[in-house]
Amino acid sequence: MMKEVLLPELAESVVEGEIVKWLVAEGEAVQADQPLVEVMTDKVTVELPSPYAGVLRQQLVKEGQVVAVQAPIALIEEAASAEPEEPDEGESLSLFKPSADDDAVPTVQVRRAAKVALPPQATGVHRVLAVPAARKLARELGVELAQVRGSGPHGRIRVEDIRAFSQALPVAQAPSVHAEREERLPLRGLRRVIAKAMLASHQQTVRTLHVDEADVSGLVALRGKLKPLAEAQGVKLTYLPLIMKAVVVALRAYPILNASLDEAAGEIVIKRYYNLGVAVATEAGLVVPVIKDVDQKGILALAQELSALADKARDGKLAPEDIKGGSFSITNVGSLGGLFSFPIINVPEAAILGVHTIKKRPVVMPDDSIAAREMLYLSLSFDHRLIDGAEAANFTNHLISLLETPEALLL
Repeated sequence: MMKEVLLPELAESVVEGEIVKWLVAEGEAVQADQPLVEVMTDKVTVELPSPYAGVLRQQLVKEGQVVAVQAPIALIEEAASAEPEEPDEGESLSLFKPSADDDAVPTVQVRRAAKVALPPQATGVHRVLAVPAARKLARELGVELAQVRGSGPHGRIRVEDIRAFSQALPVAQAPSVHAEREERLPLRGLRRVIAKAMLASHQQTVRTLHVDEADVSGLVALRGKLKPLAEAQGVKLTYLPLIMKAVVVALRAYPILNASLDEAAGEIVIKRYYNLGVAVATEAGLVVPVIKDVDQKGILALAQELSALADKARDGKLAPEDIKGGSFSITNVGSLGGLFSFPIINVPEAAILGVHTIKKRPVVMPDDSIAAREMLYLSLSFDHRLIDGAEAANFTNHLISLLETPEALLL
């Protein structure tokens, strides 16, 4: 019996998803709960398991296409057995369609034959035998299965065959002077989600920038003292956990920066929780995992969680709940250089803090002497519909005072 596979509700408020990659090809057997397809929503890619055992007869949505929740994405012909076996030498599988009676159960019969009988394809094209892992690797490497000679039974293509074929390909020649001067790439995957989010931020906020600098010589010294203690516990301590604790204290003093605007209700929503989003650069693009309840966690616990979430982000393993529920965001671009930036607000939040490179610079001290100090630029982007310039400046001044006397953060 043919079954429709629907795109499920992957998370609250998610209404659509992009088909990133099919993990099972048309005509291949699939088990119940076997990963069937990768779907992206809100910068998170999840693997959807097959709800049925049988044969994937048709992929209704192509890779790169966006589909609404509860829309059909595939057709699976249910099999009598959830674990179809590979044909032995001289055997073939013959799938018999159910009778006109809707309640009839399809059966699988094994018959002896001189040659392997492949199920006919809708296109009439001969289907290449290949194990699922080999098909997946071929898609990743851009290898045409029809060009590969399989070393398995009946010429079935294995992973080793794909690797050997790929390594034997000639190195691509340098483009000629007459090569195309433009290249068109599909806007898909994480880049499509980022583009949509950036446009939403531009359209839904009145973004304003406030920039200041902090003398973080004391913060540098404090981290230097704590770093060996953290390493003894297997924790890599960066400046970010210390800055996050200071941000929470400043948000408590100026709660309007930890807010959002509910336009439908005509209300300003003040958050009494402190969930800080932290921007992480990955090969695919920028993602913002959220550290929940920062006010309730210690410095080392924050460092561990930051490291774990950053690894998940770079490996593409973030879950939907990992990027939800933020109340304020931080983007730390200090390792990339530059003076300061104009961060994009992560809607529906009201503000985002840019943390930049700590550099030793000459500073005129209160007694008019000149000293080399560790200086840090901070750039605060805020939604002027909710936050006035004075409030943004006061928040930043309070944050600077905390960063310049960081011992108070440990109390």
